[in-house]
Amino acid sequence: MFNVIPIANAAVDMQKFGNVVNPIMSNIVNPVVWLMFGVAAVVFTYGVLQMVIKGNDPEARTSGQKSILYGIIGMFIMVSAWGIVYLISNTIKSF
Repeated sequence: MFNVIPIANAAVDMQKFGNVVNPIMSNIVNPVVWLMFGVAAVVFTYGVLQMVIKGNDPEARTSGQKSILYGIIGMFIMVSAWGIVYLISNTIKSF
């Protein structure tokens, strides 16, 4: 009634796909995401320091506010990208 063989072949193909994707995830994607998250954190910290140190200069405050905003946006994007990658990876592993 049910043809089990194609389902078994699909499971083996997904396992092979997982064997290919897992090293790429751990050796390329994760370090790049962590590096970009670190860059965003440095930009955020630079903006905070710029606002604290040069608080009297309106141009420096505006520049600091922009750096803080860009740093927060960058960290949000990196956390979102990391979550999407893991969601897709875990979804593929569940097949």
